[in-house]
Amino acid sequence: MGRILRIATLAENDPKMVDCSTPDGRDGKLFLNNTGSNNIMVGYDRSDVLAATAANFFTIEAGILLVLDISSEVGYLSESSSLFFSATGGASTLEVWVAY
Repeated sequence: MGRILRIATLAENDPKMVDCSTPDGRDGKLFLNNTGSNNIMVGYDRSDVLAATAANFFTIEAGILLVLDISSEVGYLSESSSLFFSATGGASTLEVWVAY
């Protein structure tokens, strides 16, 4: 089970909100794959990934696949909220798989 989302054109400085949570707090894996040629900023709030206000964000470099565990023992990245993604330096491509 799970959800897969591919944002083929994640535009620069145009944040997209993605629900990365699992239903009922189930354990699982979160795959974040930056298949594009530009970096992607990740934040908990839209303003965190806007070029003019970006301060608290995490960068997924171009060509990087992150695999994160989701469980109550290791913690939740976004248990009850969504994450915001925005490309920097030009458009990029993001693939998200929430597997549970």
